[in-house]
Amino acid sequence: MAPLEFNIQINKRIALMGFIITLILSLILRPNALAQEAESKLEKIKNQIHILNLLNGLELDKGQMQLVLDGAYQAQDIRLKTKDVIAQKERKVISAYNEVLKVTHTGTLVIPEDIAFSVHKINQELDEIKEAAEEKLMAITIKIKNNLEPHQLYALGDYKPCIIPPIKQGRIGQAANPKGFVKVLENVRSLSEDRYNDKKEEIAQKAINRLQAKVPRGFIIEEEKLTPQLLEKMNEVRAMSDIDFALKKAEIAQDIKAQLLPEKPAINIGVKIEHFLLQPEIIPILEQRLTSR
Repeated sequence: MAPLEFNIQINKRIALMGFIITLILSLILRPNALAQEAESKLEKIKNQIHILNLLNGLELDKGQMQLVLDGAYQAQDIRLKTKDVIAQKERKVISAYNEVLKVTHTGTLVIPEDIAFSVHKINQELDEIKEAAEEKLMAITIKIKNNLEPHQLYALGDYKPCIIPPIKQGRIGQAANPKGFVKVLENVRSLSEDRYNDKKEEIAQKAINRLQAKVPRGFIIEEEKLTPQLLEKMNEVRAMSDIDFALKKAEIAQDIKAQLLPEKPAINIGVKIEHFLLQPEIIPILEQRLTSR
């Protein structure tokens, strides 16, 4: 065989082997890539379900939805700008750590002061960028928190991400049925003035005791604060007309119960607002709901 033909044959075999190796690698790697893509899509779907379950339980009114939508847009802008600023500092970060790497390769544990200072400085800059972003996000979460009703805050604090929500009185996370409190209020209105004045503290105490037995674990009922609040509400109910009370008693009982229920720690509420209500996935959901109303 002539040298030229031999070389051509060798090149063909090399090309064929390269093709076979590429094909084998693609067959090995493609399932992993497909699995990762499928997992990513599934996580997005699950996240949307979590957000929708929470939104359905909160029952936000139009004004609240607009507030959350505006907050989600602001949060998205803050995160993107923060990401860009951090990316711009990437070269300085890599350079600083490469200097440390060079020193450690020499076998010493002592890092020169100028290199150590450079690493600390860039880390401090990154921390300040992240803290500034967190402060801005926290300001948004506080604004949203301050515009939620007591029963919505309770639902938010009590919400646990799920795919199939457990049903509680027909809706997830909604405050418990107020029938018990309705009976308390009816009893309060039925008493004579003297009888009411004698019994009102006892009635308030029993109502708070029943409430305390039903709140989730970890909640603390501050009786010293709640008792005067409940007594004030009871006095307001006694001053209502029969018609107003008949029409509004269930709503009043629900509001009283929601106000008496203690909130979970503010940090928990803030984290949940940021994690669920300030995510990019909520933007198209709220836009669709607002335009359909």
